[in-house]
Amino acid sequence: MTRIPSGVLRLLHADMVPLMVESPADHVRNAIQLLILADERHAALLLPPDPMLTDLIRSAEARCFRALFELGQETP
Repeated sequence: MTRIPSGVLRLLHADMVPLMVESPADHVRNAIQLLILADERHAALLLPPDPMLTDLIRSAEARCFRALFELGQETP
């Protein structure tokens, strides 16, 4: 397995401190929102939209929803 460079993982500026720590479920919810926006953007930019890319985005959305559901099952 390859290591991801720390510069790639750092999304916040060095002087910024997040006020709230996001849970794994929050990260999955954010990923779902980004995938929905990507799907909408893709549909707006390509007329007609590329069916393979649409399928890939929607498959990723479905996997995120499944992961979110599984995370919800783990909490008591």
